[in-house]
Amino acid sequence: MSSSWTPDESSETFLAEKGWLQGTVVSAVAYGINVALYLMCFHLLFRQMNRMNYKKQLPLLIYITTTFIFSTLFMAALADFTQLAFIQYRDYPGGPNAFENNMFGIPVDNLGNVCGFLTMILSDGLVVWRCMVIYRGCMVPMWIILLFPGLMFAASIAMGIMFLLQVTANSPYFSSTNINYTVPYLTLSLALNIIITIAIVLRLLIYRHRISKVLGSSYGTQYTSIAAMIIESAALYSAFSVAFLTLFLRNNPISETFIESLTQVQIIAMLLIVFRVAQGKSWSQDTMSRVMTSRPSVQAIRMGDLGYGSKTFTGSSGFEARPSYKSNDRESVEAAV
Repeated sequence: MSSSWTPDESSETFLAEKGWLQGTVVSAVAYGINVALYLMCFHLLFRQMNRMNYKKQLPLLIYITTTFIFSTLFMAALADFTQLAFIQYRDYPGGPNAFENNMFGIPVDNLGNVCGFLTMILSDGLVVWRCMVIYRGCMVPMWIILLFPGLMFAASIAMGIMFLLQVTANSPYFSSTNINYTVPYLTLSLALNIIITIAIVLRLLIYRHRISKVLGSSYGTQYTSIAAMIIESAALYSAFSVAFLTLFLRNNPISETFIESLTQVQIIAMLLIVFRVAQGKSWSQDTMSRVMTSRPSVQAIRMGDLGYGSKTFTGSSGFEARPSYKSNDRESVEAAV
């Protein structure tokens, strides 16, 4: 193609615009995954809800629905803003990249920023809650475990509010200051997820080692497998965050691809956690007890090997032999936790 059709812009500007457009496409793909995950979670939670457990299921339904609405509004705002920059105002001086930098305060972009901020709060709150559940019963007091993540969570909310005020308000304070609240806001939120991911993975690895040591490697795998640890710890979002932070701090234009799709990837990680909770496969307060009571005694195993597949066996004396469970194994692991 003729080079005369190429706008007179720097290679960095071209790369930033390519990253933005490709990030919008990636975000749209991730949103499609979110739609499927949301419907799966909603169907599973709604089907299981009854008078006995509605107090547990209903908050999750409200949570995922609220988050899904915010993600939908965010995607709509992102698509509309991209359309304005690349189509409707394509001749804006400096091109789409300049349009993005100068028009971040228009209503459609404000809508996307607010929805992205609220989504991030809800998702960060979920991983903090999962960390609390997984560390429940630890010898270290819970307030010590959650002190640092809680402070980071509160600080990220504060920086997020400052970020929203900076990009939406015309206050003299924000126009005169040189502080860019985008960097601390994103850094705190992403660092919080990375730290909690590491903490959850370490805790599940400890559980895995202790369960395997007492019962064998085949027990409790649905709670401590590699896939379970990746989902429970929101490692997908943390890995995405590390890639984004690395590029962003190096001022690499490719970071635009990651920042545009960051919100949708975070929601994917959140919905995967909720889906495991709805399936009953996530780690809960009584998981250790259930795993420890899932191992039959040697006597019951031998009876099964002899061909007695039923749960009870009546001998010649008329007494019933039932599978028993090793309470000493259970107590040893629970004491170790």
